[in-house]
Amino acid sequence: VALGYDEATDPSVFVRMPLVDKPGTSLLVWTTTPWTLPGNVAVAAHPDVDYVTVECDIEGGVGRIANPPHKKERLILAKALVEKVFRDEAVKVVDTFKGKKLKGQKYHPLFTFLPPDKPAHYVVLGDFVTTEDGSGLVHMAPAFGAEDMQAALEHDLPVLMTVLPDGTFVPEVTPWRGQFVKDADPLIIRDLDARGLLFRSEKITHTYPFCWRCKTPLLYYARDAWYIRTSQFKDRMVELNQTIHWTPDHIKDGRFGNWLENNIDWALSRERYWGTPLPVWECEDCKDRECIGAVADLSEKVGRDLAELDLHRPYVDEVTWACKECGGAMKRVPDVIDAWFDSGSMPYAQWHYPFENRKKFEEQFPADYICEAVDQTRGWFYSLHAISTLLFDTVSYKNVLCLGLILDEQGSKMSKSLGNIVDPWDVLKAYGADAFRWYLYTATPPGQERRFSSELVGSVVRDFTLTLWNVYSFFVTYANLDKWTPVGQVSDLSYSRLDKWLLSELNVLVRDVTEGYETYEVTRATRPIQDFVEKLSTWYLRRSRRRFWKSESDSDKQAAYGTLYTALVTVAKLLAPAMPFLADELYQNLVRGVDAAAPESVHLAKWP
Repeated sequence: VALGYDEATDPSVFVRMPLVDKPGTSLLVWTTTPWTLPGNVAVAAHPDVDYVTVECDIEGGVGRIANPPHKKERLILAKALVEKVFRDEAVKVVDTFKGKKLKGQKYHPLFTFLPPDKPAHYVVLGDFVTTEDGSGLVHMAPAFGAEDMQAALEHDLPVLMTVLPDGTFVPEVTPWRGQFVKDADPLIIRDLDARGLLFRSEKITHTYPFCWRCKTPLLYYARDAWYIRTSQFKDRMVELNQTIHWTPDHIKDGRFGNWLENNIDWALSRERYWGTPLPVWECEDCKDRECIGAVADLSEKVGRDLAELDLHRPYVDEVTWACKECGGAMKRVPDVIDAWFDSGSMPYAQWHYPFENRKKFEEQFPADYICEAVDQTRGWFYSLHAISTLLFDTVSYKNVLCLGLILDEQGSKMSKSLGNIVDPWDVLKAYGADAFRWYLYTATPPGQERRFSSELVGSVVRDFTLTLWNVYSFFVTYANLDKWTPVGQVSDLSYSRLDKWLLSELNVLVRDVTEGYETYEVTRATRPIQDFVEKLSTWYLRRSRRRFWKSESDSDKQAAYGTLYTALVTVAKLLAPAMPFLADELYQNLVRGVDAAAPESVHLAKWP
């Protein structure tokens, strides 16, 4: 749904719902979906909001009723919305009260196409009611709204399903049977007007969900589904979350923690053709159900080996057997499983656990580290956490790094329509993968948004990579001229104060970068290297050039070579996780070029 919101122009309708015990008095209710009114079962009011009963002339102003039984009518609405609803018309306020006074008051239904199987058509209280728009009284049709359905569960209201899955009215809605509900809106409005129940009908432009594929309006629609009762384990998920190291740390108790605190049961099933089939078989006759946990169990049910069966539709749907209760045919329910459940099952599925690789799984679970964008707090991060809590009462990962969104060079969200998308392949071809990586690592801390462009990545090459390469080239050039190698160098060289300062800075660098990686603080693991290289070039090398240029190969010159060599090799090792290609290029020449017995790659060498 989030992919397809767009502006839409819909009816803005105020209707009268006459009270049963107060003739001439109606609840004034607002809706932008007239097609849901045949499914109305209640009206919601906020318990603490001030409401008023106003008296107005029926035959003047905004309200008209054909053949009115009274010359005046009384309407109930939120006090804060009186001026917005009645505009310039003078109305008389005859009573003021809190919304909780309306609780339980009955009204005559607008339509009676479907008889409710429970008490209906009375006022309930709800904190979700606002006074920003409308009348402060909310029409409730549980079949077509999440809040409405929640209210129905809390107040034991009936659910009137007046719409078929194809979006047309059911046959019982006789005037508009078979019509697409949005097309029936003007006809419903006309019917209400003819019966004196319409107070006002206008148009409103608002944000509404559309199908992101075919661009048609979507309908909120209650469907039967399979759920996992994750709410039963909410407190444990919250508790386990406190043992996870989050970067940025505010995600733990913020975005992710709030999501866990407000946990609702997981809607597991999906009405799609492709996906992991829900492994539940149901008897066509007695409706007895069986959940199958393994291919071996399925093979036992049908009496033949199904090891080679493709466990997707349509093949798995062809597997049937006789019901143990009545002998009827057991057939798989048509639903497939939410793809997020697949993603959360990754730690087990990758090893075919528990059927194989038990030891390997136990060695690698829970994961030391995972990384994804911040929107995965409600996706992969959650599915991993929920499933591991349900299965093993433990976390699925110990450390998690959340990434912010990537914006264009001006700080705007990238969009095809705006034409501001940066093709990563263009950047890779221009500047290489190392510069690409380095920019993303150093631009901002992980959880923050970052701007991105080819020019910004190019600045990495100009400001960092070339500086490091120039220092390396200087060293290689003069070391080759002097035939200097690190092999066989004496250990008691006379290091200058500049050498000692650089080696001290190098040790600080190793400490800071190591701490950065160990605490998953990416900028702390990368930016200090860039700062050190600047010091190495601007301060150490510029002030040591004459030591390399002089003809005599004395202890001072040897110390300069040794210091610069140590710095470059150490930087190559520290750089390896973030700039793997450049780091290995440096290492191959500086280390492998003089020591064939050294590890064959910087990525196999010991950390400094």
